[in-house]
Amino acid sequence: MANIRTIIKNPRFERELQALEPNVRRADEFLEGVEEILCREPQTGHRLGNSHVYFLPGWTIDLNVYYTFTDNEVILLSICPMAPPEP
Repeated sequence: MANIRTIIKNPRFERELQALEPNVRRADEFLEGVEEILCREPQTGHRLGNSHVYFLPGWTIDLNVYYTFTDNEVILLSICPMAPPEP
């Protein structure tokens, strides 16, 4: 059975989430899904280069979640809108 990690939201993540919630529909549902996935399979996201930071793009909402993890925790670092595609 996979290790279930504790989800921790750092202060920056909390501030960004607070700023987004009035403007982004379904943010709570998206975040619940993210937490459910990451607590079990944090390596599901995309690693940023050789760093210990990963990101998970939204699948029903235009947001990215940036995080890092250990054997026991997933630390949510940032949540921000996806950059629009370049013309």
